[in-house]
Amino acid sequence: MSRYLIPSLATMLALAACTHAPTVQRYQPPSQDEFVNAQGASPQEPAAEFWHGFHDELLDSLVQRALKANSDIRTAAASLQEARALNRIADADLLPSVGVDVGAARIRAKNDAGIPQTNKVYSAGFDVAWEVDLFGRLSDARRAAVAGVLAGQAGLNAAQLSISAEVARNYFELRGLQERLRVAVLSLETQQEALKLVEAREEVGRGTALDTERARALVKSTAAQIPALDAALIRSRYRLAVLCGLPPTALDAELAPPRPLPGLAPVDLGGIGSPATLLRRRPDILQAEAQAAAATAQAGVARGAWFPTVTLGGTLGQNASSWGTLHDGASYAYNLGAQLTWNLIDFGRIRAQISAADARNEAALVNYERTVLNALEETEGALAGYTRTQRQAQLLWEAARSSEQAAMIARERFAVGSTDFLTVLDAERELLSARDQLAQAQTGAATSLVAVYKALAGGWGTN
Repeated sequence: MSRYLIPSLATMLALAACTHAPTVQRYQPPSQDEFVNAQGASPQEPAAEFWHGFHDELLDSLVQRALKANSDIRTAAASLQEARALNRIADADLLPSVGVDVGAARIRAKNDAGIPQTNKVYSAGFDVAWEVDLFGRLSDARRAAVAGVLAGQAGLNAAQLSISAEVARNYFELRGLQERLRVAVLSLETQQEALKLVEAREEVGRGTALDTERARALVKSTAAQIPALDAALIRSRYRLAVLCGLPPTALDAELAPPRPLPGLAPVDLGGIGSPATLLRRRPDILQAEAQAAAATAQAGVARGAWFPTVTLGGTLGQNASSWGTLHDGASYAYNLGAQLTWNLIDFGRIRAQISAADARNEAALVNYERTVLNALEETEGALAGYTRTQRQAQLLWEAARSSEQAAMIARERFAVGSTDFLTVLDAERELLSARDQLAQAQTGAATSLVAVYKALAGGWGTN
């Protein structure tokens, strides 16, 4: 063995592990032990399938159907499959390639005596080629591919979380609209009865035309809300169907029957984790981090173009003038060697490619920073919204109960003639407004809780 071979092999093995990826400092948000809008939260990881916590079988069914058939999720799954395939390619690039070569040819040329002669040549053998990763270009490409797989998996998880939250939000909005429609219809029926009473009183001279027209105006105003609510209901059903990967009208029969909002008891915000655990849990952050890692590795691949490419290869086979003698030992032939390729003059092409890769790397790092900040903003906003909407819903429930009592008293007093009909109209308007606001607040409380689950990448206390 040559005395130069061992040092050369040692140098080759050492360089094979090197990388030319730039060293970058990823964004680190200021340390924070807990969320401002969730004081006293313990550092416990939340559960993922948050929708089960609402105990609504139809909601569970809708989410499961969406997770299987939604187009965004299927697209993310296809992207993950592509990333895994590219990773397998990157793994294979580090290994030798072996091929089979079988050929037959007729060659006409002058022999040694200068006489034209036609000969047949047959060959069969194996071709081997291996690019030695001396300068880390292939290793950087593999690191980029691995990061691409991680980004693809996180992207799929992010799509699943987003779609499940979107289904839950639209489902609660649908139930809220049904409640608002029910309130409007009941109010309309009550107001129509009041209109009949006022008209009867006018006919016998105990009422005025002014009272009648006011009552009629209130009836028409309430009736005008019903078509708008009905249209919003239709759009909600269509949206849910498309989220589940179905034609818009496919769920009409299933979703049309009115059902109340799932009972929502106040939820303890303890055990939701800390901002630090959130950054390790949210799939969009994990995706952005993996994308940044992939971009950094690709910048290393671009820098690897500065260095030469060394390929080891050769052919091992048989060459003969006839098929019958192809297997003879005399026809045995081989060709082993190495090839070095180095682009010395490219008029700035490699430098430009490196600049482009560095720019993509910088954009990926900025995207990671933006994703982290948006996640923290979304979480704090969701927590603040949930705690406030819970309080709002409680206050509006009390207001609706008082408005109902006031309307009942106003109707009774008008019936005995102790007050005018204007008081009844005001009380009816207040009652309709209070009930409608209560339905909206209850819907808002439900959707704000969904926003909290989504912001925290799952839920908590639902296992």
